[in-house]
Amino acid sequence: MRSVFINEVIDQSSFNRFYRNIIVICMLTSIFDGFDLNCFSLVIPSLMADWHLSPVEIGWLGSYGFAGMILGSFAFGPIAEWIGRRRAIILATAIYCIFTVAVGFARGFTEFAVYRFIAGMGLAGAFPLVVAFTSEYSPKPIRSRLVVWVTSGQAIGTVLATLVGLALLAEFGWRVMFYAAAVPLLLVIWQCFLPESLAYYLKKGKREKIAQVLVAANPGFTPTTEDDYKFNCQHSGKDNPLALFKAGEARNTILLWIMMIANYVFTFGIVVWLPKLMTLQGWSLNFSLWFTLVWNAGFVVGIPLSGWAQDKFGGRWTLLAITIIIAAFTSVLGVIKTPMLLSVMIFFTGACQHALMGVSGSYIAQNYSLTIRATGTTWGYGIGRIGGIIGPMVGGVLLANQVSVPMNFIAFACVPLISALTVMLTTDRSRVTESKLAIV
Repeated sequence: MRSVFINEVIDQSSFNRFYRNIIVICMLTSIFDGFDLNCFSLVIPSLMADWHLSPVEIGWLGSYGFAGMILGSFAFGPIAEWIGRRRAIILATAIYCIFTVAVGFARGFTEFAVYRFIAGMGLAGAFPLVVAFTSEYSPKPIRSRLVVWVTSGQAIGTVLATLVGLALLAEFGWRVMFYAAAVPLLLVIWQCFLPESLAYYLKKGKREKIAQVLVAANPGFTPTTEDDYKFNCQHSGKDNPLALFKAGEARNTILLWIMMIANYVFTFGIVVWLPKLMTLQGWSLNFSLWFTLVWNAGFVVGIPLSGWAQDKFGGRWTLLAITIIIAAFTSVLGVIKTPMLLSVMIFFTGACQHALMGVSGSYIAQNYSLTIRATGTTWGYGIGRIGGIIGPMVGGVLLANQVSVPMNFIAFACVPLISALTVMLTTDRSRVTESKLAIV
């Protein structure tokens, strides 16, 4: 009998059609996550006018969605352990689609909040799971780039949402943005063709399935009937929240959680309120949507550059550089009056923001061993979504107290510096080389 280390076979493989299909499905899943996140910010001006809502009420309405995301992130880690990551991704996507469409039929504040809360649960379950899934099914030399590209689906989704908003909002009103969420139901069919997590197959004793997946992932691998499949990783215990604080994981777990909270405070404090801040500066609604589009288009620079940098220099140093640059760029956005110059600065600030979120997700996934990666990633995003609640509320409070637009940007520019401080204290375990022997 020979011992076959499953994760080593994946690590030493080369990119092929098997990985391409997984990356495409996972990226499409994250695209609809991004569509939803930008969808709410785009409808804020129309929603405030239609229902006569104050900035504070809008802040609360946005926060209800993030509250659902927190619960969903916590819930879908154990759910994925119970039913498998593939089924959990399918379930989360279906919940998101159904209840986001329902938001379009909401007749008042309470209905809107309830549907957003439930949709947020599904949304928050799907995104971190596809990040963990991609990290599991990626050759090690290009893992960071593939994971960051999957997270870039969020950015692509925000661009799509902006384009839909520019095309349809003025003529059909804010509800049409939520009706568009019916499209991802087609994605659920495609998700059914994903392989299951190897950790789940191993737990269920499905040796034949493991062999099939490993051959598809690494054609150079030849299985035998006597193979004993196992993981060669830091932690081989059960995938549950307690494992995040055992075997030397506790310090990194806490630091990663603080980092994600700060990242979400910044991202959703800015993204949710950007159209409104731009209109307060005297720009028209279409100009404000243009700035939102430019911000999100920054991913075309931020994502590939940051993914390459993470593979080259490691996640910790890449994140430190991004947080410092983004703080500097954000602090001047409120004082630029020239449309062209403002567009350029917003583009590069958006590039840094998308790089920040992409590298952060990849950094979390790669800092946990395969057996606890789903829980580590979903809980990291879940805790981070607390910042998603805080950010929109802080923006609403600042506006309600008539804080100037330039000071709004300066206040949010300070937040990435908190992230930089915590990142400095983390250990980049994705750079630690495990045993190079795949088969013994």
